[in-house]
Amino acid sequence: MRLLCGLALFLCIGVELCAQDQDQGEEQYEGPSILTRDPTLAGERGGKLVDFQLYGELTGIYDSGLTPVAVNSSGQLNTSSDDYGGQVGFGAMGSHTWEFDEVKLDYHGDYRRYTPNNEFGGTDQMLQFDWNHVVSKHVRLDVHEVGGIQTLSYGPLAYVPLRNTDLIGVPTNLLFDQKTYFTQSGVDLVWQKTARLSFGLGGDGFLSRYQAASLAGVSGYRARGDIAYRITKQQTVYASYAYQEFDYQRAFGNANMQMGQLGWSLGIGRLWELSAEGGAAEVRSLGLEQVPIDPAIAAIVGPGYTTVTSQRNTLIPIGQATITRRFHRSAVNATGGITVSPGNGVYLTSRQTTATLNYSYAGGRRLTASLGVGYSRLQTLSQQQLSDYGGFAGGAGLGYKLFSNASFQCRYDLYRYAVQNVSSKDENRVTVGFAISSGERPLAIW
Repeated sequence: MRLLCGLALFLCIGVELCAQDQDQGEEQYEGPSILTRDPTLAGERGGKLVDFQLYGELTGIYDSGLTPVAVNSSGQLNTSSDDYGGQVGFGAMGSHTWEFDEVKLDYHGDYRRYTPNNEFGGTDQMLQFDWNHVVSKHVRLDVHEVGGIQTLSYGPLAYVPLRNTDLIGVPTNLLFDQKTYFTQSGVDLVWQKTARLSFGLGGDGFLSRYQAASLAGVSGYRARGDIAYRITKQQTVYASYAYQEFDYQRAFGNANMQMGQLGWSLGIGRLWELSAEGGAAEVRSLGLEQVPIDPAIAAIVGPGYTTVTSQRNTLIPIGQATITRRFHRSAVNATGGITVSPGNGVYLTSRQTTATLNYSYAGGRRLTASLGVGYSRLQTLSQQQLSDYGGFAGGAGLGYKLFSNASFQCRYDLYRYAVQNVSSKDENRVTVGFAISSGERPLAIW
């Protein structure tokens, strides 16, 4: 209720500013983006949108530390030491703009096979699609779709750039290497009421499913709204509210939450952009909890505890900050934040803290490159008694045009996680191979 009152107050201030703005009669202009409407990096490389490009690849692969949902005869995780194999991949990326429409696409699919043990062989697929349509002079419609299949814990996410932390339907922080299916669909409507004042309204639905019966899939939806006011051509302030719900499969429990935030964004020319927002989330989780029973009763029935249904209410701070620096042929993006996550199949509703740094270069006639590192931490907000999870992921890739449409490419990825005082795991991946693309410039699949 406090969140709703705060948002209502900010809306009233916005309406008053709107009246002042109409009196001034200024021309409509574009300002810095805001996080609640932050576009993904689909179809973008080196900080710039690129034309559509098709590519195919043939690579050799090496993986270590892959872990199925199984234990060995000693009761320990059955982690694989070394896996060698080959991989065939195909993809499409890029963007195109018409008079009233813009389409952005990133797709990467592959099929791999290991020898002699093909336990982790199979396919990974990742699709990210954005469509923006100008309905009228003051109204814009945005449609977003993300979906895929992955077997490895990092899977195709190493190839497709993801920046928007609103992609809660994309599974991350996975503990095991096993088949996972996921999708998230969203629609947003932005109404530019005046040159300075705009309103956003949208919603999305998502789900993830795990092949292993011991992992809990999740379905959910979210409704959101925001109001933004451009103070100057370089600065925007805004307020946002969202309601979302998680419903778990193969595990008793669900969660719903209300989130309210205030934000500010700043653009410095065409090179720098800074955005920050902060607020609070009220999380209500329903689950099963073990409670002790009276010793006299326990002496008759046996166990000293019983399992009951319980509800837990938690109020946590949330927020996010991102900074982007664009160069002539490259871009650097750093993001950090705290939000509520649906978990990873083992952890259910959790507080998630993340930090990422990404660099991409895609402007030369022969060379493309990328570098990315990220950290994530999960702290359960449900009735689960689990230690904190901490994960680190990093990767670097290089593409070099050899001749015509053929390129050499190589990549290294590291994925490491630790469950406090319980277990830890390292995964390494190396890929080396060749690719053919339809573009005149070097292949830029990252």
